[in-house]
Amino acid sequence: RAARLGDDVRAVLGPHTRVIERGALDGMTDTEIGAIAPVDPGEYRLVTLLRDGRSVEIGKKPILERLQHQITDLERNEAVDATLLMCTGAFPPFTHHKPLLLPQEALYGAVIGIAGDGRIGALIPLESQREQALRKWNERGVADVRVYPASPYGGDPIGAIERASAEARDDGVAALFMDCFGYDLAMKAAARRRFGGPVVLARTMAARLIAELSE
Repeated sequence: RAARLGDDVRAVLGPHTRVIERGALDGMTDTEIGAIAPVDPGEYRLVTLLRDGRSVEIGKKPILERLQHQITDLERNEAVDATLLMCTGAFPPFTHHKPLLLPQEALYGAVIGIAGDGRIGALIPLESQREQALRKWNERGVADVRVYPASPYGGDPIGAIERASAEARDDGVAALFMDCFGYDLAMKAAARRRFGGPVVLARTMAARLIAELSE
């Protein structure tokens, strides 16, 4: 049920890379997906796009077992060389025998390195994710960070991203991170137009890392 991989990611991986896509929500009905929506205000929240274009908010804990099943099946039955979890959220370790990239640490580290001593800005899909986003940066020793909700799944994602990026520019942000795999290259271009500084797009940066592992 997950949306399919974008051409921007495939372009990074190259024409000779065989890509197999699986989703944690694959095979689930609308009722089942609705049942794993976050209820507790403190619950870790993820947002994803379904194949029919709808975005849904889900809790992280209910999908962990499903993710493990997909990782195991890809290694056992598809003989993959490496697996990329296409989410910038924090996840516990999974059982695997081939390289598995949980990209949050690598992506956050890259942004911290690019920003140096400067302020970090992060675009996130939902206002309800603000506290968990700030907490993730604080856990890495980053105190000077600003978070800007701008959904890649709304009715006017480009406009939302442009407004948020302009706000980041006015706030003196040194590097802007698009902290969701839902943001694409067109959205990155919109962010760069308004922000004017370095912008890191999660999906293409992660694709470059997984390409390195699979070569």
